[in-house]
Amino acid sequence: MKEGIIVDDLRLIGIPGTNKVMAGEFSRLVRRAFNDVKIKEPAKAGLGALIYPFEPRLAALAVTYHRTASRVLRGLYRSEAKRLEPLYDDLLAGVSADTRGWFKDGMTFSIAVSNVASFEAGGRQIVGVVKNALVDGAKMRGVSLSVDPDNPDFRLDVRMNEDTLTVAMDLAGRPMNQRGYRTDRGLAPLRENLAAVLLMLARYDSRFDLLLDPMAGSGTIAIEAALMARGQAVWSPPRAPMAKNIEPYSEFIPDNPPPLFGDAAPAIIASDIDKRMKRVTQKNMEAAGVEGLIEPWCADFRSLDAEMVKERAKSLGLERERGLIVSNPPYGERLDPDDLNGLYSELGEWARTFKGWRAAFIVANTDFEAAFGGRARIKKPLSNGPLKGYFLQYDL
Repeated sequence: MKEGIIVDDLRLIGIPGTNKVMAGEFSRLVRRAFNDVKIKEPAKAGLGALIYPFEPRLAALAVTYHRTASRVLRGLYRSEAKRLEPLYDDLLAGVSADTRGWFKDGMTFSIAVSNVASFEAGGRQIVGVVKNALVDGAKMRGVSLSVDPDNPDFRLDVRMNEDTLTVAMDLAGRPMNQRGYRTDRGLAPLRENLAAVLLMLARYDSRFDLLLDPMAGSGTIAIEAALMARGQAVWSPPRAPMAKNIEPYSEFIPDNPPPLFGDAAPAIIASDIDKRMKRVTQKNMEAAGVEGLIEPWCADFRSLDAEMVKERAKSLGLERERGLIVSNPPYGERLDPDDLNGLYSELGEWARTFKGWRAAFIVANTDFEAAFGGRARIKKPLSNGPLKGYFLQYDL
């Protein structure tokens, strides 16, 4: 194989600043799934990418169960070329010398490009060069490949980190946050993998925490908490990762992947002031297969107090040693700034009545901290898509 051009690794791509969270989750999954596998400390490619040695079982595990990643990739080729001609030469040399058999005769593919602003050509030109190098290199090995942008057998992910361009197979075939259970997204949806990151940063532990989301919206945080607690597959049937139909991953991805922590019994309350959102949460819970693991309420958070929540939770069999409030408050796109600051202030006053609890939020409004009051024990940059934001955790 062409040394230096061909690579073989497993790449977890995530939200910037979440390397430690992604690594922690993957380590937990590996320990639960395998008795004979120990993973080494991953290499890092920027603030939102981890690189592990490739192993089919680990790749299948990640693309099936890893909740905080945005993409799960198998790195195939790399090039430090900055122009199209040497990029083509590098990739042609790699593909034509590749004996791994990851592509088969007659397969179709598509290509997506991201993070290539530092390359001396546009994304569309890069797609054309990668396509030509793959088709021509495979032909030199007696294999016919062709492009199908709509229904390919596999998808390639092309992206740069610093001076290196990497061509990888996207094992899911789509962003990992597109789980398939959200039948209605509501007005301000939180991406599913970002909700999972929020829960990891808050150190949610279903064995000890009664979790309350007082502004649940479509229920994403609560649903992710239930799925994470049980270690259920990322994908809600009939959705499945593309790797399920590709060797060698297919033998490690069953039709109905079992939960890794099937004995977990989380205690979760998802409350929202909007009756319609309660119905949306219930529909999304059903699609995710977590009915009975979450108690949906319809209430203005200001009408709830700690004793009321504890008593009602107790009556529902949801007793826990600790309490944890986790939420994604409104950022202000549809509210007057004065009304929003008033809401944040009331949220802070309300939260501090839950003595001994913890509270964690993702916020993208610079007024939140001052209006909420108190001092966050943890403040960490955590953006919601294009909105620059922070993770904030308080001890109440």
